[in-house]
Amino acid sequence: MRARSIVLAVAAGLAMADASVVTLALPEMLRALNTTVEGVAAVIGVYTAVLALGHIPLGRAVTALGTRTVGAAGFALFALASIACAGANDLTGLLIARGAQALGGSAGLVAAFAVIAHGDERQARRLWIGTSVLATAIGPALGGVLTQAFDWRAIFVTQAPIAAAATIACLAGPRVAVPERAPERPATRFAWRPALALALVSAALTAVLFLLVLVLVAGFGVTPLRGAATVTVLPVAALIATRIGGDPRVRAAVGCALVAAGVLALAWLPDARLAWTLVPQAVAGLGMGLALKALGGELLPERTAHDAARLLTLRHAGIALILAVLAPIVAHQLDTATAHARQQGVALVLDAPLPPTQKIGLAPALLKGVQAKTPRTGLQAAIARERPKFQGSDRQTFDGMAGRADDTLVGAIGKAFRVAFLVTGALALVAALLLVPWGARASAAALVAAAVVVVALPAGYFALHRDIAPAPVAIQDPCHAHRQLPNTGGIAGALQVQALKLLDTAACRLGSSREELVLGVADKDDARRFKEKYGVDPRSVVGVLGRLIGG
Repeated sequence: MRARSIVLAVAAGLAMADASVVTLALPEMLRALNTTVEGVAAVIGVYTAVLALGHIPLGRAVTALGTRTVGAAGFALFALASIACAGANDLTGLLIARGAQALGGSAGLVAAFAVIAHGDERQARRLWIGTSVLATAIGPALGGVLTQAFDWRAIFVTQAPIAAAATIACLAGPRVAVPERAPERPATRFAWRPALALALVSAALTAVLFLLVLVLVAGFGVTPLRGAATVTVLPVAALIATRIGGDPRVRAAVGCALVAAGVLALAWLPDARLAWTLVPQAVAGLGMGLALKALGGELLPERTAHDAARLLTLRHAGIALILAVLAPIVAHQLDTATAHARQQGVALVLDAPLPPTQKIGLAPALLKGVQAKTPRTGLQAAIARERPKFQGSDRQTFDGMAGRADDTLVGAIGKAFRVAFLVTGALALVAALLLVPWGARASAAALVAAAVVVVALPAGYFALHRDIAPAPVAIQDPCHAHRQLPNTGGIAGALQVQALKLLDTAACRLGSSREELVLGVADKDDARRFKEKYGVDPRSVVGVLGRLIGG
């Protein structure tokens, strides 16, 4: 294999995998750029959308102008835009640079394919499949290592010299004439079923390459390096699956079904332990390797730059569209779930059998850092900060309450992403149904096995979630006359009981929960939301809260 083809394959893999490489840096971007879930989704969405729009016209440009001109210009633009991304100080500047990066990457991709395909067909096919499948799957692990070792900007700094080397490789080689169609073979029909299935399964894989990383790093507070180590299961499984042969129709259908099984199982993670993600990742990775190899170049033609451009367009269009749909849904669900989890945390503090004087400011202190961007990290930092204030049996009570609050928050985060996982899993299932060769009896065993996995794996995770996940903390009705209240004994305990009753009375009169009222008194942003919802400034009832915390 010529060195030029290898250099271009590495650079093409980088351009193709960029969206997944950047994924593990998104939580850090979320904080550093002070943006939202929609904002970081746009970092991926803009890139994939420009790729989807650029592949076909740039494929025609490669046919007209040759690989040297288009490839060199594309990779040079990719390198310069990577430097601009690394230097961006706000989301707007980063998104503009990402658009330019994608335009260059699109030109480089179709030119690189033309150069690689121009060589020995068998070697070229193996190299391109490896680039297409493995590069995308290994992206999150690479991004996690760079982010942990340096920061999110290191990802873009690393991309620049690789793209520069590809620019030189394009200029150093001969101009490759690129035909519209492969002359030695008749044109292969570009069927709509595998084409739609490719777009759908690419969208579904976004759940593993994007949503899972957000759950682990931003939601569960896992470090980028641990997240990178965890998601290496995906590329290993994908690489293994590319070695499996057989009827491409069967491999494509089974692969899409396995992606669906893995993604649907991720919707029901029992708790925050990383081990729970390994089996769904492995199953989805096997499906990825089977489906992408069978669809690209077998069920769908991929012999010319024009063919490659069409397939790349389908893949990136699927990713861009699903991100545009899911990002606002996930953001809303995460905001709602985090707000409810904060109320549940207040309920745990108010009901804890701790001395009233030690509850002074505890609920606000624990929950002030629980924000939608990095909720669990904020809670754990607050728990570590407050724990030394308690001793003896009170510390044991505090630890139990803090653990319960952490479990509650983890459950809320998982629930916030559940709709997105279910939607993307359903897309992969539709892709599988589009591809099933219903009349092929010889493939019945493989298809039945895939159907069993699709049912059994998500059902098993649902059952585990039901049995293992802790029961949610109930936000009780403050108007309930027989509500059980903590009593720590003595005069202070009696005063606390009376204060809680007064707090319930005030919340009942206002139509809120007592937890909302406490948060509204303790935090100005919660106070604003409380006033918008109930029409009353909660701080006007601060005297009730003062009795509760001993003020």
